[in-house]
Amino acid sequence: MNSNWTTLRRLLLLLPLLFLFSACQARQAPPAEDQEQKTAWMEMVKKAEDIPVSAKEGDIVLVNEILSRFSVKGEERGKPGKLIIALGGQFTGTPYVGHTLEANDTERLVVNIREMDCTTFVETILALALTIEQGKTSFEDFAGNLAFLRYREAYPNGYASRLHYFSEWMHLHTQQGLLELLSDQIGSQAFDNRVSFMSTNPEAYKQLSDPVLVQLIKEAEKAVSVQKMNYIPKEEIRELEKYIQNGDIIAFTTDIEGLDVSHTGFAYFREDRLHLLHASTRSNSVEISPVPLSDYLSGMGRVTGILVARVK
Repeated sequence: MNSNWTTLRRLLLLLPLLFLFSACQARQAPPAEDQEQKTAWMEMVKKAEDIPVSAKEGDIVLVNEILSRFSVKGEERGKPGKLIIALGGQFTGTPYVGHTLEANDTERLVVNIREMDCTTFVETILALALTIEQGKTSFEDFAGNLAFLRYREAYPNGYASRLHYFSEWMHLHTQQGLLELLSDQIGSQAFDNRVSFMSTNPEAYKQLSDPVLVQLIKEAEKAVSVQKMNYIPKEEIRELEKYIQNGDIIAFTTDIEGLDVSHTGFAYFREDRLHLLHASTRSNSVEISPVPLSDYLSGMGRVTGILVARVK
């Protein structure tokens, strides 16, 4: 009986240690669902071959040069914020130019890293970061990642296949496992995501002279409008910026009727305050906002707050 009691005491003493070991293992091992999501989006990129690309030789040379110059060390792998900031810094001063994706009569993957708007800047930097993180070095690898980011099915299948609304861009890539919507966790307000701007203002878009395309855009808008997410009101950014990290993707929410997001860029911390690294219409170039983001937005009447996504 003494022997049995001694064995029981030992088991009881070991239980806390076993529990602690199990908890540590649970924290270290990624959830099976996350692993499946990661595999799913990476498989979509791998299938993005023979993409119709529109790019000038200078863009191809510059992409290859950047890919050959940057690499990710073992301890930095899986932590893309530092890489995103380093890559974005390479483009400060690059001219802001709108409508660069509308250069062709048929939809093609446009690569123009000599001129960017706010969205193409974010897509370009993220596509470069993904390619480097994957240990790849070719322009074709970059183009596959860029197509994955820009198009609903990772391939340019007509104008309506492009992710025109940035909230859909964030929501889709969150579902695919690439992003985590941080603003869903720390944002205090439900975001009214009803969109209709493109279909109600077709004259503002060259391609939407075709009624068939307008109808396809309407169908896409319906799907976007039922997506649910939270946002951070601009009055709360100063208080909550401590939860944001370098390289997080930031999008300005707006009260313009039918529109979800009016601008986007990357979180950039300077002297422990949140700034924005972005392609700016203020200076007509890629820049870091001259003042903290909370101050930067305070005078923008149509901006209501921000969405924030972190690259996983």
